[in-house]
Amino acid sequence: LGAAKQEVTLEQERNRVARDVHDIVAHSLAVVIAQADGARYSAKSIPAPVVEALENISATARGALTDVRVLLGELRHNQEAGPQPGMDDLDGLVRGFRESGLDIEWHSYGSAAELSDASALAVYRIVQEALTNALRHGDRTKPVDLVFDWGTSSLAVIITNALIEGDAAPAKSGGHGIPGMRERAALAGGELEASDGTNGRFRVRATIPFTRETVEA
Repeated sequence: LGAAKQEVTLEQERNRVARDVHDIVAHSLAVVIAQADGARYSAKSIPAPVVEALENISATARGALTDVRVLLGELRHNQEAGPQPGMDDLDGLVRGFRESGLDIEWHSYGSAAELSDASALAVYRIVQEALTNALRHGDRTKPVDLVFDWGTSSLAVIITNALIEGDAAPAKSGGHGIPGMRERAALAGGELEASDGTNGRFRVRATIPFTRETVEA
């Protein structure tokens, strides 16, 4: 009983710290973004280097705001301490699900870009949760489609799996997986949709924005 009470107290404190940090840091970054954008749009005759500097300030602040929101989400989710997974860990994640009996067809389209650590963490967790749902609720005799569609400023992650006839879709099963994925996408500045289609397949689509700086070959 004592350990359980201590854990509840720690969870409440983590939530309080997350709220406080968000209120302070997120507000400050939002002010920086608004000021930088306002200066760029209102001053028509400022030198090009100044415009470029303001654009860099705005982009950096937006990236930092996204990182803060995602990392505070991790604090609320009570993740274990240590390095967090990212894009480089997806191969191992998919391999583990394949070894568990899930037939995954993974395709990537477009030109891949470097994601921030926070956005990469969001992508990893969304893929992890969606594949877990497919393993638990899906028809394992049919393949799961995992698609990465790289756009100019956002990555669409689409996971589609067949449902067992008569079983409830994950979105209707009352668990926390779908809301959790939506929260992770929202914290990264994106959005997520999850629904069962007319063909007996369940589809998760997450859109994660990014600033394209370097393009991988």
